[in-house]
Amino acid sequence: MSDPMSPSDAPPDVSPATNLLPAQRRQRIIEFLRRHGAVTLAQLEQALGVSVSTLRRDLDTLADRGEIDRTHGGALLRHQDYSTFEPDRHAASALAAGEKAAIGRAAAEQLQPRQSVIFDSGSTVLEAARAVVQRGIALTAVTNDLAIAQILGASAQIQVHVLGGVLRPGSPTLIGDALIQSARLIQADVLLCGAHALTDGLISETSADVAAAKRALIRAASVRRLLVDAGKLRPRAFMQVAPVAEFDEVLTAGDVPADEIERLEGLGVKVTLVTG
Repeated sequence: MSDPMSPSDAPPDVSPATNLLPAQRRQRIIEFLRRHGAVTLAQLEQALGVSVSTLRRDLDTLADRGEIDRTHGGALLRHQDYSTFEPDRHAASALAAGEKAAIGRAAAEQLQPRQSVIFDSGSTVLEAARAVVQRGIALTAVTNDLAIAQILGASAQIQVHVLGGVLRPGSPTLIGDALIQSARLIQADVLLCGAHALTDGLISETSADVAAAKRALIRAASVRRLLVDAGKLRPRAFMQVAPVAEFDEVLTAGDVPADEIERLEGLGVKVTLVTG
């Protein structure tokens, strides 16, 4: 697991809460959830800089007041349709940033020079793209994410193919029928895929268009690796993408329950818990 954030490294939407009154700290938690929709205790501990026992009491109080719903190891914001809730893109990148970077490095280390690799859209896959460029290996890369394409394009050794499509509002992600048709012509060596949620062996997304794009990318690769931090082990979102059993490996990091690892391995999926 990555080292805890220092106060200066905390996500921009929160700040250390050690000197706040309980009511102020709980309001900070609510603000955090309004941006992310869901959160784990480990993520709150890292972001707010207070103990897990204190945070448990805060979440219990907020649940008793009807403001949140408690989950295993975390909470959801009540009074919203969580299944279609789309977190702020910049906030999502800041959440569990250390875990995402560690997963990205591990995924990049597994790649072999001159492989063809599909980089799905998402903040954790973006970290893998950064790590690939730092490795300096030659690849043929395919992506439906303009931010990832820009990062990969900084390397003279990576040939970048951007799948055509419609730009999703407020996002660097390309979606739509043109993308799906283009993906049908590809058979890449590896897919690095992200997800909004992984729940009881199912991968899901908040958007039908994003889910359809991911399904097309899954079909276009021989080896499929899912990159998800512990915070993505949460209630199912609106649209099913695929059973996790369609993947060869799940790379994860953070406070992942042992029973969840056993569940995934029982489905025939290799689980790599990244610890640094």
